[in-house]
Amino acid sequence: MPRLYLFIERYGQSTFVPIVNFVKGLKKDIDAIENAVVSPLSNGFVEGINNRTKMIKRVMYGRCGIELVSAKIILPYA
Repeated sequence: MPRLYLFIERYGQSTFVPIVNFVKGLKKDIDAIENAVVSPLSNGFVEGINNRTKMIKRVMYGRCGIELVSAKIILPYA
């Protein structure tokens, strides 16, 4: 956590506009960022499932019906 505040302090006064805008966004959402850094919980598993589902949907678009798409999504986890 101290490194986060060091980053904000160091680059908040930069002359590089995109990094200053990034630091402003960090300051706006500092509570959420602190919780994300400290919390051991992650939604990585759910994001992985979503990514896999969207990839299957893109690959199979227009090639099959809903039954085959659902089977391809559900069966690997059954």
